[in-house]
Amino acid sequence: MSESTSPKGEERQVRTIGGASIDGAPIAYIIVWAAVLVVLSFIPLPVSAVLGIGGTFPMSQAAYALVGIVLGPWAGALAAGVGRLIGIFTAPHTATAGLPSILIAVVWAAAGGILVEKKGQKWLLALGFFVLAYIAYVGRALTRDVGLGLAVQTTLSNLSGILLWLLPTRLLARDWIADKRPARLAAGLALGCWIVNTCSHTFANALLFQINPWPANVWRVLIPIIPAEQLFRAIVGTVIGVGVITGLRAIGLVKPAKAGY
Repeated sequence: MSESTSPKGEERQVRTIGGASIDGAPIAYIIVWAAVLVVLSFIPLPVSAVLGIGGTFPMSQAAYALVGIVLGPWAGALAAGVGRLIGIFTAPHTATAGLPSILIAVVWAAAGGILVEKKGQKWLLALGFFVLAYIAYVGRALTRDVGLGLAVQTTLSNLSGILLWLLPTRLLARDWIADKRPARLAAGLALGCWIVNTCSHTFANALLFQINPWPANVWRVLIPIIPAEQLFRAIVGTVIGVGVITGLRAIGLVKPAKAGY
């Protein structure tokens, strides 16, 4: 073959082979996020203690929705479940809910991933799930010493999340999270975290209330406490999320298949 003759045949393409993944998210990402949640489990957020009820919750709760948004629903659920399981034993001072908090973390992160999905009807199934959780929660309370008016006042934040999930606000949060502009990203995370956190909190309370129902006097105290906690969770999730997602975009790491950013 002369120097002027070009070789013929099909062009070869060199492709890198990625590592193992779960639902489109590399296992390494899942491990890292589980470790992050374990670390955040050590940090108690005393919002309710400051407001006078005396309780705390781990900072990891503020990141569950974000984990689902970044990894996708099922990979995020796995990371949250593993992180919470380890956190229960390594940071027992923030694990007042015990083992049921693992299931709560799984549902919470899965909801974050479902919120940002662009195809499928899982959002509708999630909506039905949270509506049933609300009915179970309030319905159980009404069989005790809690009146309907008190129950509605205490759960206004939960109702807002269910309503915002149903309305186009869910789509707005999804689209803003995917937006490259930092201001839109922040607004989308704030809205999305509020929706996911309040809906998932509905499930958490429905589950925990069946195990250890609290009386009417506690419901009254919770009226201002719950919105304050939800606001704080949304703020923390937004601040962490803006930093993490902006950083991921900047360094160009492989994006999980079902990530919402």
